[in-house]
Amino acid sequence: MVKIMVVADIHGEFEKFSKMIDKIKEDDFDFIICPGDFTDMHNTPEGYSQMDISEVIVQKLLSLGRPVFCVPGNHEPYDILDIFDEYDVNVHMNHKKIEGFEIIGFGGAVTPFNTKFEPTENEIKEGLDHMMKKIKNKFILITHNPPLNTKMDKTESGKHVGSKNVRDFIEKNKPVLAISAHIHEAGGIDEIDKTKLFYPGPAYDGYYGVVEIGKEIKCEIKKI
Repeated sequence: MVKIMVVADIHGEFEKFSKMIDKIKEDDFDFIICPGDFTDMHNTPEGYSQMDISEVIVQKLLSLGRPVFCVPGNHEPYDILDIFDEYDVNVHMNHKKIEGFEIIGFGGAVTPFNTKFEPTENEIKEGLDHMMKKIKNKFILITHNPPLNTKMDKTESGKHVGSKNVRDFIEKNKPVLAISAHIHEAGGIDEIDKTKLFYPGPAYDGYYGVVEIGKEIKCEIKKI
């Protein structure tokens, strides 16, 4: 049995995030996945940069004493990848192995809001296809942008705004688990074929998730 903690969409709410870390630090889990938006372009405390906040949040995640795997969200400056690399938590266009699984990821998302980390659909496709060449075993996919036409990408208006190429990649390559974030009102659990999809909801609202992988994959949304 492998147990994964999922924390997403912190959006610079450091005090709320710290309370969450205090809540989950005694839990039994093997590693942590954070699919982006550590910071917020419009919510940075005076005297701090988004990079400062990102580094503190990464350090807080690592303080739990387990391996951490991250991709950036669309609010992040591209330089956040330097922090991820420094602390060895980066899976954006990167490949990791843990507990019998391989992990790959791709961060950012296209939005109508001109945010900082917005890869094109073609860049997503090329990046994921390139990373797939490294996969030899069962794997976990981490993206900030959710796959199109799922519970994870449905806005309050009912429109589906996820990535077609993330969905196509999942349909073709069949990861055992696909973790995403981004659409804050779309926390939930879904499936594409045999791939389990999961987004626990935004950490700034107190949500986090637990995934247990055994004979089956069980996902649970929790709230502090």
